[in-house]
Amino acid sequence: MAGIALTKSLYCRSCIQCLLAQSPARSFTTSPSHRKHGAVPTFHPTSSPVLDTLLSTFRTNIFLPSHLLSPQKSLVYRHKNYHLITNPDEPATVKIGNEVHQLHPLNRITDEPSTRKSLAQILELCQERRDWVNMIPFLQGLRESGRAVKGWQVEKIVRRMGEKGSQGVVIEMLRQVERTGVRLGNLGVCREVLWAVGLGKCVQSGWTEEGVREAERYVEGVWDMLSEERHVDAQTKKVHGDPKMRPEIVGMVLWVRALKRVSFGEGEDEDGKVKRATEMVLAVWEKPKLQNSEAESNWPEENQKLVMWTPVWHGMKLARRIIGESMPLGRDLGRVMTSDLEPLLKNARDVVAAHSDNETRRRGLIIYDELSKVAS
Repeated sequence: MAGIALTKSLYCRSCIQCLLAQSPARSFTTSPSHRKHGAVPTFHPTSSPVLDTLLSTFRTNIFLPSHLLSPQKSLVYRHKNYHLITNPDEPATVKIGNEVHQLHPLNRITDEPSTRKSLAQILELCQERRDWVNMIPFLQGLRESGRAVKGWQVEKIVRRMGEKGSQGVVIEMLRQVERTGVRLGNLGVCREVLWAVGLGKCVQSGWTEEGVREAERYVEGVWDMLSEERHVDAQTKKVHGDPKMRPEIVGMVLWVRALKRVSFGEGEDEDGKVKRATEMVLAVWEKPKLQNSEAESNWPEENQKLVMWTPVWHGMKLARRIIGESMPLGRDLGRVMTSDLEPLLKNARDVVAAHSDNETRRRGLIIYDELSKVAS
């Protein structure tokens, strides 16, 4: 099959028709110097035929066109050119990277699925790790095709991954930030990541030693990535602040460090990591706002406070056992717990409990009750 390189000098329709007439196979080789992106993202087989079909549709109808040159897009999207690529005896193909793709007519309105609706469907269909690994090329394809994923959508992806026990995929998604665009500089995303890989891993493992140690490795890895420019650059720090200066972020690091040492390290802080995390969280501490308990219409906000601050309170409680309640750091932690966190958590729990029942257990209450069991 002869290849024809479609370059910037061949951007008119008459040239396209001329090229097609010269090549029985109608093959176009897209030169790397003119390509906007690399190879088209590929997906692994999943546990769901419906999910396979949906991902394939995105690859064919959205991701592939974003890799085409302008003349090739003209063939695909303009109705007057459809006859040039619909002859079954002379298929029109384009080579991108090492893969040959056949061109088909596309209608932007009827053939392109909605990102928002499809993402919600994907999150429901993904059940196993082999499903979730496809989120990396999926996010890459969305980014390359100019389909922005909102911060709240990324938070939902991370939360769902954590609920399904795919914490390792969350970490890999962050490591491949250049592909996925998932950055820890987004404070909401950073929080969800730490809850998923830290708290989520511990709960799902039944608080086993292996689970707690792995959770600590994950959290420490996230903490290290927060120092990387590709995740949190100078502009992000200037506009949104440094996540490493947020008490709820540092508090999660304190929590997992203290938890491992109390549960499986005989309460010893031989490497001094608990002490350093304690000093950090006290240095950046800001008293959370205490909401009036009568403002029950704000229960979602109070639920979020339970999710955010319960692990911090638990981490401080465990850290005091390691450092010593009578030591200066221990006394400082005690004051923060007594004056700031405990009133806030009690108030938040009362508000959220009024909007929960046995069938609808709010996320904050689940975390609060789970950590209360292991606080002693």
